[in-house]
Amino acid sequence: MSTQLPGFVLAGLYKDSLVITEETIEQNKPVKKQEQVTNKTPKQNIVDPAPEKKWFLGDNKKNITILIRDNNAVYINDEWLATLTKLLAACKLNLSDIAIINVKEGLDFLLIKQQLDPQYVLMFDVTAKDIALPFSIPNYQIQKYGGATFMMVPAITLSANKTTESIKVEKRNLWEKLKIIFNV
Repeated sequence: MSTQLPGFVLAGLYKDSLVITEETIEQNKPVKKQEQVTNKTPKQNIVDPAPEKKWFLGDNKKNITILIRDNNAVYINDEWLATLTKLLAACKLNLSDIAIINVKEGLDFLLIKQQLDPQYVLMFDVTAKDIALPFSIPNYQIQKYGGATFMMVPAITLSANKTTESIKVEKRNLWEKLKIIFNV
């Protein structure tokens, strides 16, 4: 037989420290969240969660997001990174100004918007459909949506190859649009 004490008696017994736990409605399983309540000084026993694994390269200081599809790299392969670094330098930017994301399955613009708040989104071999945008745009067309400026570009523009005429044309097209976007 168990005796249940009224709330005011329990409060009197534990006037300096009381631990309150929340219970779930289903199966009365306790939730792991606990909060310590005291009458002396407010304290909370909250454990900092482990830091999330960084899912982009760069520091995103200027809210410029670069989306790349590269199945053989974590973020971006060395050849493309070298070319991108030169392009950024020509635009008076560097890696700390941007966030490079290698687009994998399940990534959508809503998540990017919430986490990085991009003002500019450059998409190399990534389509609007790949990140769940409600529109499509041709390469090199500048499109504004959701507070951001978008441009799709073929990834071949990041190639180190400068001898092929078709690559030269693509690189020239990219540079002309980057000058417009970043006022260079």
